[in-house]
Amino acid sequence: MKRSPGGVLGIFLVMTLGVAGCSGRDAGEDLPESAGDGASGTAPALTRAWARASFLPAYRVIGRSADVARASALVGALGLAEENFRGGASIGADGAIRYLDRARFQRLPTTKAGPPARGFRDERGFATAPGDDALDFEALAALRVVPEQDAAARAWAALEGARLPVGREIAVGHSLFEAIDIEGRYVARAELDTQVSFRDQAEGLRLIGPGAKVRVTFDAEGAVTHLIYARRDLERGEDVAIVPASEAPALCARALGGGAVIAAEPELVYYAPPLSREVRRILPHFVCSARRRVGGEVMDVRKAIVPAVVDAPRAAITVRVDGETVSAEASVAGGTAPYTYRWVSSARSLAPAGADGRAVRIARGGSGFRGETETLSLYVTDADGLVATAARPLSFARTAGPAAPSPPPSPSPSPSSPGDEGRAMVGAEWVGLCGGLDHSAANVDGLLKGFREGGVQQRFNWGELRAWEVDFKDPALGGQDASFADSVDLTFYTGHANGVGFMFCSAMNDRFLHFSDAHWGNSNLEWMVVAACGPLQDDAGAWRVRWSGAFDGLHLLLGYATESFDDTTEGSLFASYLLDDKSPAPVRQAWATTAIEIQPDDKVTYAVMGVYGHDWTLPNYDDHFWGKGPVGPDLRGAARIGFWRIAGPT
Repeated sequence: MKRSPGGVLGIFLVMTLGVAGCSGRDAGEDLPESAGDGASGTAPALTRAWARASFLPAYRVIGRSADVARASALVGALGLAEENFRGGASIGADGAIRYLDRARFQRLPTTKAGPPARGFRDERGFATAPGDDALDFEALAALRVVPEQDAAARAWAALEGARLPVGREIAVGHSLFEAIDIEGRYVARAELDTQVSFRDQAEGLRLIGPGAKVRVTFDAEGAVTHLIYARRDLERGEDVAIVPASEAPALCARALGGGAVIAAEPELVYYAPPLSREVRRILPHFVCSARRRVGGEVMDVRKAIVPAVVDAPRAAITVRVDGETVSAEASVAGGTAPYTYRWVSSARSLAPAGADGRAVRIARGGSGFRGETETLSLYVTDADGLVATAARPLSFARTAGPAAPSPPPSPSPSPSSPGDEGRAMVGAEWVGLCGGLDHSAANVDGLLKGFREGGVQQRFNWGELRAWEVDFKDPALGGQDASFADSVDLTFYTGHANGVGFMFCSAMNDRFLHFSDAHWGNSNLEWMVVAACGPLQDDAGAWRVRWSGAFDGLHLLLGYATESFDDTTEGSLFASYLLDDKSPAPVRQAWATTAIEIQPDDKVTYAVMGVYGHDWTLPNYDDHFWGKGPVGPDLRGAARIGFWRIAGPT
C-alpha cells in the first residue's frame, strides 16, 4: 500500500540509542520465572486475536521487488555514485541493492596533527599509515544532521519514484559518536547521520529479516552514505497450522538449550530469509529471548528465530564408524522438499565438496584436539527457508579422560616465529550448542572459509568445550592470550555476553572473561570482534571505564550494544566486506554494514570502540584489514589519551 510522504510522517517512529537490551546486570539480580510458569515481560502483538489462532496464512514469493530499471531510477533520484555499489552493479545477483560510500559513511571532521615516528611497523613487519588525522572538536560540535522528517520524506519520495515498494512504518535513527578522555570524562558526543528504515507487516505481525530490509542513510550534508534495499514481492497464500501461543515458551526453551530462562513472551513474526536463499513462501516464526547465569553473571542470550509452523522440518544424524573414518548421514522429516544440507565440524574445516550433501565422511587426524570429542553439526534448509539443525558427538578424542578439563597445552609458537612474518592471521573461539546457540558453528565456519579464500591464514578455531577463557586472558593474570587471542591480527568470538565480559562453557578457568582480564594488543592483536549481546552497551556510559584497559595496542573492539540474534552468515559477510578485491571496506564499516544487513530487527544496535593518540588523533578509525588499505599504528601506555565509541541501529 502506497501513501504520500505526508501520510507516512503521521506514523513516524523515532529510534533511540543506548537501550539497555543486554546490560551488564548486578550479579545478584534474580532471573525471571521459567517459561513453564509463565514468562515475564509482554509482547503487544500477543494480545491480538491471532494469539489464540491455530492457523495463519503463508505468503507466497512472487518475485524480488527490485530490478535493474528500478535500481537505475533510484540512482538518479538519490544521486548515487556508481562506484559505491557492492560489486560495481546497482543491483546484486540476489536482487538486493547495496550502496556504501566508504569516504563519507560515519565520517568525522578532522584536522592534521603531528604523525608518529616515521618507519613504524607492526609486529609482523607490516607498514602502518601515519595516523595523523585529529578530531576537530569545534566542527563536530557544529555538526547538524538532516532533520528526521526531511530525511524520511526524501527517502520515501525516491523509493516511490523508482516504483520500489516499502513497508508501512518508518523508523529514524542516528549514528552516535562519543569521545572520552583517559579518565573516562566525556569530551564530545554527537549524531553523525540520519538513518531511515522502512518497516513492513503481514497479518498485523512484524515482517523482519535480512530479506525485509529497506534503509537509507544521509550524512549531515544530505548525501546518501549507505543504502540497503532487500525485499520480495509477496501475495497471501493458503493457511498453515501454527504452534499455539501457549506452547511457544516451551518451544523457545527447547531451542535455546538447558540453562536458558525465557525472559519475555515469544513474539510471533513473519521472517524473511536473505534474498540469496531461494524460498517459495514466507512463514510465521517465534522470536525467542532468554537469559543465562554463568557464575555470578547474568546475561541476555543471543535471540533465536524459531519456525512457528507445526510441520517445520526436523533433522537427525546417523553415524557409522569404520576404522579411522566416520560416515554421517542426514535424515529429514517435515518441511517442504527440496532440501539443502550443510555440515560443520567444531574441530576442522570440511572440504566444500563433502560438506553440502546428504552424507559426509570425516577421517581422524590433524584437528588439534583439546581432549574433547568433536561435534558434527547439520543444517538442513527446506524450500521455504526453514532451517532444521542436528548435532552428534564424534569420538575422536585422544583418550577417554576424566570429566574435568585437561590443563592448558604448551603455548603455540609466538607470532614472531619464522614463517609468520608478513602474513596476516585470524582465529576464532565460540560457544555453540553447549550454550544453546545452534548457529555459532556455521557462523564461524563461514568466517574462516572467507578468510582462507582471501589468502589469510587461520591460526586457531576452538568451539564448544574447546573454547577457553584463558585463551583471552592476559598472561600476567594467569592466562595464555599471547598464544591464542592476542597471537593473531583479528580474533572473532561469538556466544553470550553482557557489559562486563563474555562466557565460555569450559571451566578453563572460570567460564567468564571479565573486562579486567583483557589486555589485548601487547602481543599482536589489532581487531577483536565479540558477536554477542555486548560488550559495548551504554549502561549509563559504563563502556568508557570498563573496556579501556583492554586496549594495550588493540585498535578496535567491535560488538553490539543491545541484544543481537544468533545467525549463520554474520561471519562470512563480515569477511567478504573486509576482503572485497574491488572495494574493501574499513574494519569499522565492514562490521556496521554486516550488522545492518544480517540482524533481522532494526532495534538491534551495533557498536565499535577505539582509542585516541596524542593531539586527539584517530589512527585506527579507518583501519582496513592488512593488505586492503591503510592501517594505523598501535597505541600503548602514555600514547593513549582517550577513547571513542560509535553506535548505530541495524
